Amino acid sequence: MTGSPMALLNRIAPLLVIVGAALIGMNAWFYWHFSWNHGLMDAGVFRDAGFAITHGHPLYSDEFPTRSGFRFLYPPFAAVLFAPLMLVGERVQDMAWTVGTITAVFATVGMCAHRLGLRPWWMWAVACAGFSVILEPLRSHLDYGQINIFLVALVVADVLGYIPRRFRGLGIGIAAGIKITPAGFGLIFLVRKDWASLARAFGTFLFTVLIGFIFRGHDAVYFWTEEFFGSDRAGAPGYPRNQALTGLFTRAGMDPDMAAKVMIPGFLIIAALCVWGAYRYEKAGHPVASYLLVTLGICLANPVAVTHHWSGIVVAWALVMAPVRRWLLLPLLFMLFAFYFRWYKIYPQVEHFDFDLRTWLEGNLEGISGVVMFICLLVLAARVKSGEATAERAH
Repeated sequence: MTGSPMALLNRIAPLLVIVGAALIGMNAWFYWHFSWNHGLMDAGVFRDAGFAITHGHPLYSDEFPTRSGFRFLYPPFAAVLFAPLMLVGERVQDMAWTVGTITAVFATVGMCAHRLGLRPWWMWAVACAGFSVILEPLRSHLDYGQINIFLVALVVADVLGYIPRRFRGLGIGIAAGIKITPAGFGLIFLVRKDWASLARAFGTFLFTVLIGFIFRGHDAVYFWTEEFFGSDRAGAPGYPRNQALTGLFTRAGMDPDMAAKVMIPGFLIIAALCVWGAYRYEKAGHPVASYLLVTLGICLANPVAVTHHWSGIVVAWALVMAPVRRWLLLPLLFMLFAFYFRWYKIYPQVEHFDFDLRTWLEGNLEGISGVVMFICLLVLAARVKSGEATAERAH
């Protein structure tokens, strides 16, 4: 088996670690200085929310104390968590946010490498983290000071079993309390029939809602009765950075309202496929593949999923190092290649798009690669056998 992909990876592992460490160091240095000199816009909005909490300003009205002009879109619980940001200066906050982002990437791929049986896990984590921090979703994350990779780390720790069993479910519950979307990962506990963890996740989420009501009752009522149901709260479907299916449909010439309507049954179909695929992977002992499948399903089915919302694909690099099947390497590498570049910049900011095949294929390559990867994971899910990963590790 000296010619196998794993044998080749093992031979070049020292080089991968060196390159990965260099990429981590260069990006940490660059974005550390970037955050100091330019600030982080989204982290600034989070700081504005913390200011609103500590100074009695509303979170969702025109009186929200925004300095950038952008609104706060998250539940009141998230604003409560951001209140301690007022204890440090904004430059210190932004630099810490940058370091925390890169640390969260390392932690996420490190947990995946360990769970996949890559040894030593930290070495593979350095390589994977280095190649992950230069993915476009992570560059956007670092450019703006986004929160997604922190939520990814919480969810991955939960579903891969790095949160102790008695507390399992808290990661998803807290992440969902901050940004709703991670609630979808509860279906992994569902297919495992891990009712206790599912109940803890749901209970934790409800507790975050309660905290929001305790600290900001009026804002909480508004958020959960109006803001939560706003279909355009994250932007219009045609926004070029939106690589969800709504964006792909709209830029193919479909009316944005029609794209949203099409995705109502589309959401249900994708959810059902995620349940089936995750069940197959969990039975076979492939939780990292299960997580990636659900991540892609959530991103594709969302009304809007701009590029930094795809931060969960960092786990793909760990699967490249330890693929479930050799043939999966090709779609994995295709998706990762697609997410290294900002192909969407080919599109202008317009309300209506006329279909041009070449432009559509290029400008939507990130979303298209996500669709291809999602389909390939479903095909593989149909072929894996119950308990196969456990049997392979035993040999």
